[in-house]
Amino acid sequence: MSQSIIRAVAIAVGVTSFVMATGRAFGQTGASATPLFQSGDVLELNPPIIYSPSEAIEVPVEKFRRGFYQGAEVLGGYLADVGGNSAGMNQTFEEARVSFGIPVDVLTGGPVSMDNIIGLRPYFRVDHFDGPDFSDPSLGLPSDIDVPGSVYDTGVTLLNQKKWSEVFSTTLIVSPSIRSDFQTSDNAFRLFGLALLNWKPCPEWTVSAGVVYFDRNDFSLLPAFGVVYQPTPWWKFDFTMPRPRIARRMWKNGGQAEGWAFVGARIGGNTWAVKRDSGESDELTVRGFEILGGYEVIGAGNRGFAVETHYTFGRSIEYDRQDIEIDLTDAVGIRAAWQF
Repeated sequence: MSQSIIRAVAIAVGVTSFVMATGRAFGQTGASATPLFQSGDVLELNPPIIYSPSEAIEVPVEKFRRGFYQGAEVLGGYLADVGGNSAGMNQTFEEARVSFGIPVDVLTGGPVSMDNIIGLRPYFRVDHFDGPDFSDPSLGLPSDIDVPGSVYDTGVTLLNQKKWSEVFSTTLIVSPSIRSDFQTSDNAFRLFGLALLNWKPCPEWTVSAGVVYFDRNDFSLLPAFGVVYQPTPWWKFDFTMPRPRIARRMWKNGGQAEGWAFVGARIGGNTWAVKRDSGESDELTVRGFEILGGYEVIGAGNRGFAVETHYTFGRSIEYDRQDIEIDLTDAVGIRAAWQF
C-alpha cells in the first residue's frame, strides 16, 4: 500500500512537472491538440492571452490538419489500489496512436470538404497488472487463479463523420482489434463500434441517439444517447452516455489554442484472450467505473496535451470459462496524453 501511494505520488509529481513545462513551451514554440487535418508546419504560439468571456476573440481552433497525416499521440497512466490488502491490484498502461484523414469527396472527385471525412487511427496499447496475491489464504480463493503480467490491444480505429444538412449529422466508429496476452489467439479478435445520429436544432443544443458495441464479456451492446448544451463558448455540458463530461474553458489564444478544465465519468477496463498458467485459453475481463477530472490544451492542427486524475470503484476481474468473478478494492489513478 505504502509503495503504491509513493509510486502514485511520484507519477503525479512527474506529470505535473511535464504539464507545467509543456504549458510554458506552448506559450513559446508549441502547437496543439485533438483529432483530424492542417499543413504540417509547426505553429508558432504566443504566450496565452487571457480574455474575459465578453472580450474573447471567438476564432475557432481548427482541430485538424489539411492533409493526409493528422499527427501522433502517446498516452500513459497508473492506477494505484487503495485497499491496502492482498486483494488489491495496481495497473499501468502505455499507448501510441497515429492518425490519418481523408475527405470522402476527394475519393469521388469532388471538392475538399470537412463535412464528410474518414479518419484512420492505428494504435498499440499494453496494460500491466500487479496483483492480486491469490496465494493469500485469507482471500478464500482457489489457488489456481492467476492474472497475466501484461495484456495487449492493437488495431485500427475507422471514423466517419458526415453532415447531411444544417441540423442532422452522423458519427460512425468501427475499431477491429486484437486483444490478448499474445500467448493465444482463441477469441482474441474483438470489434468496437459506435453509431450516432446527431440533431442540432440550434447552435447551443445537440441531441444524439445510437448504440455502442464494446465486444466485452461484461458489457456488449449498450444504448448511446444524450444531449450536449453549450450556452457560451466558455462552458460545455456533454450528457452523452456512456461518457458524460462537463468542461469549462479557462483561456483562449485566438485561433491558436485554448485550455479547458473538465470533470466526467467513464467505464474502464476491457476483455482480453489469455493463456492461463495451466496452459488453457480463457478470457479475462477487468472492469471499473471512473469519476475523473483534468485539464487539457487544445491547439490548432491536432496538437496539445491533457492530464487527468480519476477515482475507480466497482472494480473486478472475471474469467469467462472458469466462471469466477473477484471483486477488487477501489483505486486512484492518473493519466496523461501528448498529441504532436
